Amino acid sequence: MEILKEILIPNSSLPKMVKIKDLIYFDGPLLSHFQSDYAEDYLFYWVDRDNEYNRWLVFRTSQKLIELYLQKSKSLFDLIADKNIGTVYKVDIDNDLKFNNLSIIEFNNIPNSYLPDSNSYYNFTTKPSQDKLKEISVNENTGILQAYYNESSKIGKGYIDLEILGASLNDFSNINKGIRKAFIQKEKAHFNKSKVRGISDNTAKFDESALIQASSFFYFGHTAASFGALFKPASMQSNLPNIISLEDRYMEFFVGFFKDSENKKTFIENIKLIDKSVIDSYKKLLSTIRKSKIQFNINYQNSTSNFNISKEISFSEANNILNIIDDLEYDESKDIYLTGRFTALNLKTGHYNFETVSKEDKLAENSSGYLDQDRKEMSWQIKWNKLYNVVISRKESKKTGRKKASVSDTLVSFIEIDEKLSEI
Repeated sequence: MEILKEILIPNSSLPKMVKIKDLIYFDGPLLSHFQSDYAEDYLFYWVDRDNEYNRWLVFRTSQKLIELYLQKSKSLFDLIADKNIGTVYKVDIDNDLKFNNLSIIEFNNIPNSYLPDSNSYYNFTTKPSQDKLKEISVNENTGILQAYYNESSKIGKGYIDLEILGASLNDFSNINKGIRKAFIQKEKAHFNKSKVRGISDNTAKFDESALIQASSFFYFGHTAASFGALFKPASMQSNLPNIISLEDRYMEFFVGFFKDSENKKTFIENIKLIDKSVIDSYKKLLSTIRKSKIQFNINYQNSTSNFNISKEISFSEANNILNIIDDLEYDESKDIYLTGRFTALNLKTGHYNFETVSKEDKLAENSSGYLDQDRKEMSWQIKWNKLYNVVISRKESKKTGRKKASVSDTLVSFIEIDEKLSEI
């Protein structure tokens, strides 16, 4: 290794740090982002090695500079040469990950062989992982959904903090449930319009079960990169070369929700179909990302149809999206049509609980609210063992600065139906 002009200091001189993620990785980390207990950002840059040590340059930076580097607005040389970073350290790390020979080195004394090129803009890609996903999609003959976290102090290859895993899976599942309902509503509206305009066969029936299968995913394996999971759709439909499948269309809609959330204007426009409870689950997922200082990734690949879509959410971006959500303001009303049974009813106040019954549990929905005045006067007719078609007026509103939306249900119609004739 190079002989340096340096000032040796105690190996314990650096503050305690946790790894946020590897920015460049090739047969091992080459550039890694760490953060101290005081929320100071550091980069560890691999520069040399011998039989005993791996040598790293360590220097202060900022989240803003890292983002500019990842966006290719600044080079790695720009980051290490920044006059505001202060001290540059050199450390030799052994196979037990212990610090040795920690020293301070002046920028002018750093060997040229240790410095990145002046045009060292970020160009690291995850092609091996992407190629592997394409290979899996070919073997399974279907689209593959990959959800994973980048490595951090709480996440590594094949392991993850249980608190992060449990919260993330629950929130991700709830988001998918809400997006699925919105997708089915959108497709049904499009189907009905096509029939009215004579574009589609008037005798055709809307295939809701196909949409449910296309938007339902089952876990079947994990990824080698960090901690990740692989999912494939429940649908057994065959994929055709270069033709977008129903599963592809759903994933475009699903990932689009995450992409739209980056911009307040597009987010407000595109969440009109979506239950606002989805936003609450999304906020929880974003809070986990921000709190744990990790990056969440969604990647979908269908090699047969040649369709792919992806989205990355860093912990800094999660914070920005949370600010957008907190700043949202809306006041919307819509009618919801449900079939099911009353499970609770207060004849005096008109408060009710209603649960849907469906062959598809994935579409089950509950409502709790108040009967309107006319329905309240007729409420004595309601029977617990009977099925009803009901119409519920749902009002969702949120004011700027309020963290939670207000949701209120008013039941405006109920009609008893014959279970023998009903198709649920």
